[in-house]
Amino acid sequence: MILFWTLFGTTGLAFLGWRFWLPLRNPERQPPPGDGFLSPADGYVVYVRRVERGQIPIAIKQRREIPLEELAACPSLQGASGWLMGVYMTAFSVHHNRVPLSGEVLEIQRVNAGKNRTMARLSTRLLSGRQPYAEDCDYLIENDRVTMVVATGGSYYALTQIADKWISYIINTCVPGQWLERGAQYGLIRFGSQVDVFLPDGLGYRPVAREGTYVYAGETILAEKTQYEP
Repeated sequence: MILFWTLFGTTGLAFLGWRFWLPLRNPERQPPPGDGFLSPADGYVVYVRRVERGQIPIAIKQRREIPLEELAACPSLQGASGWLMGVYMTAFSVHHNRVPLSGEVLEIQRVNAGKNRTMARLSTRLLSGRQPYAEDCDYLIENDRVTMVVATGGSYYALTQIADKWISYIINTCVPGQWLERGAQYGLIRFGSQVDVFLPDGLGYRPVAREGTYVYAGETILAEKTQYEP
């Protein structure tokens, strides 16, 4: 009986640590020097997609493409061209989000779905190495999300925090007009979620991180400044 309760207590503590401590731990991060575009989240890069005139080549609900403004829930992104990158945070990832590049907050858009869909399909495809990882993942356009547009370098970039099924809220502590420093914390999502990055052509950055690689918020460079013309 003593052994049973010991095992029960140990298992319970392990679960609580996994459920609450692991995602909320907050290790210090040191951004690398330079102007590289940092990852806003810890996790796996699940897609790097070229966006042309506001259309993203991701297959969802029998569609071959979805509009950028539908995924980001941000009308100001309608018709934009550039690059979209998605970083999926596992249940074991640090869930604090960081600023990829210094700039001023232009706008913040929030969408409450009411009932979120699970990201289990994406997680399963990621674990099994089945690409494209995000194929038929309805959560991309149906779950709660917060999109923040940041002005920098004569252009802008956008960050979209997407909640998983078990998330009750998304934390974004910023307000329009606020100045953000590269590598600083700006938000938090609990228990396995996703952060998308949109890099418009006018920003002049090209993705360097590849799909399937694990990245770290505030440390890993997702994109580099370049004269590349798509």
